[in-house]
Amino acid sequence: MNTKFIKIQTPTLLIATAISFCVLNGCSDMLDKNPLGKLNESVFTTKDALDKLVIACYSPLNGYMNGLWGISSGPDNCFYGDLCAGNVHKGSTTGDLGELLQLERYNATSENARVREKWILVYGAIERCNDVLRVMNETQIKDLTEADKISITAEIRFLRAYYHFEAKKFWNMVPYIDETVEDPQRRVPNDRDIFPDIEADFAFAANNLPDNQAEPGRPTKTAAQAFLAKAYLFQQNYSQAKTLLDAVIASGKYQLFKNYYDNFDPAQNNGIEAVWQNQVAVNVAGAGYNRSQRGGDLSFPNAPDQPELSGAGFNQPTFDLVNAYQTDENGLPIIDYPDFKNDMGIESNEEYSPDMVTPVDPRLDWVVGRRGIPYHDWGLHPGKDWIRDQISAGPYNQKKYVILKSQLDKYSYNRTAKFNAMNFNIIRYAQVLLWAAECEVEIGDPEKARTYVNMIRERARDGYYVRFGEDAPFGNGQVAANYKIDAYKESWAGKSKEWMRERVRFEHRLEFALEGHWFFDLVRWDIAEDYLNAYIAREKKYIGYLEGTTFTKNHRYFAIPLIEIDRSYKDGKPTLTQNPGY
Repeated sequence: MNTKFIKIQTPTLLIATAISFCVLNGCSDMLDKNPLGKLNESVFTTKDALDKLVIACYSPLNGYMNGLWGISSGPDNCFYGDLCAGNVHKGSTTGDLGELLQLERYNATSENARVREKWILVYGAIERCNDVLRVMNETQIKDLTEADKISITAEIRFLRAYYHFEAKKFWNMVPYIDETVEDPQRRVPNDRDIFPDIEADFAFAANNLPDNQAEPGRPTKTAAQAFLAKAYLFQQNYSQAKTLLDAVIASGKYQLFKNYYDNFDPAQNNGIEAVWQNQVAVNVAGAGYNRSQRGGDLSFPNAPDQPELSGAGFNQPTFDLVNAYQTDENGLPIIDYPDFKNDMGIESNEEYSPDMVTPVDPRLDWVVGRRGIPYHDWGLHPGKDWIRDQISAGPYNQKKYVILKSQLDKYSYNRTAKFNAMNFNIIRYAQVLLWAAECEVEIGDPEKARTYVNMIRERARDGYYVRFGEDAPFGNGQVAANYKIDAYKESWAGKSKEWMRERVRFEHRLEFALEGHWFFDLVRWDIAEDYLNAYIAREKKYIGYLEGTTFTKNHRYFAIPLIEIDRSYKDGKPTLTQNPGY
């Protein structure tokens, strides 16, 4: 583990009075408290002291802040970007965390506690960012040069833009809060599009951040360019996005890992594919497991025979996701894919053999745990014995964020796999390439789009395949399935935009399943209703609670938490307006 990650420190000696919204010290629910005081700027008289305040702005990235652990507020966005998109079922049992079942069935209300967790986190983080800017504006810091001030401002505006972007993706019409807003309840109306503000923050960051940072996790110029491009893509502004993505690619700073799996190996944290990662760690600064990758810890299989591995069994991949990894005789995706063999309803002590004939993309068995296939080096997945309730969520477990058993001593807390030190890729270079492919499809060169997609597919083809044997999942044993994947050999010149869009988008799903992006991609592509209702029609034959579920246009964005609307009253009227349909 790289020991130079940004360590979250909250030294009380720096705090002279209670800090606005509990900036550095604990509150059980930061947004339910009125401020007890304000930052005492007199203690922030050195650059080093100011940096402690900057570091606090990173703390919320893993979903843990001020003693509040948000099971659905981490950067992976698994309970939104995948659960709401047909990539995973809630998992566990139907009665466990019912608010998540509401999300999956698109009937969550404005009182859904999981959605409010995300609101608390992003706006609490935004307040921390603004406090840094206020301190710099209002305090004489003796060793802070003008160049330092510009650099720190760029770093903070990057983070502020990131948190606002998260809010924008979730709720669309949201308030933009900058350092000039001193209202403790932040009663700012959500009556305008905040993308121009997000763009301005990212643009300032791109123009003023360095090309490289001494500490991994702090954003760079190219990370800001990538995020600004993403903001443009969410508005289908392909021209400006393309310019930025071309610059990121031309910088030469990033490469694809040789192996797809390397992106989910803590030994490869901050590697060549990482554009911006959430830095996590275990057993540091007295934090125990609270600085670990908490967002996914509910998602480990319910494995009574493997106590070091076992978790709550949430986030079970769908039948539909597994089906999508099938390939044709040329190793290319099957857009209208059939059903794939599974062990639904079969006891673990009953005979079952996985399909060794049907061609599948090798990424399938790095993403999904399925019966009879090595579950990393934990042994063969036994099937139903690792599933809390197959009827509720099917026969699969997630595998993407599970560290190797052989890594427990170095990369886990107390040899507990779910509390691990695997960084989360908020943006990795594969995304930059597929975003660039999107732009080429829309306004550029179809052959360049094919080249970018093929780079992703060739990596999957040429890298590790899951194998049986004593050294599973790596080594020289027999491959665990009929892995067959290849690049697009035929020219895309002359293909329709719709045909190319389907291929680029399909590659997004295969490459980034369980990384929290798919739902938001469906919305930004304006295809969510048709896609998700077709998914429901396919999946409900396996999962009964999807019967009667319908996705409508109003479900593209989540309900603004009712308590936040109630708290926004000013002059007898709420400043926050609820989203349509809630």
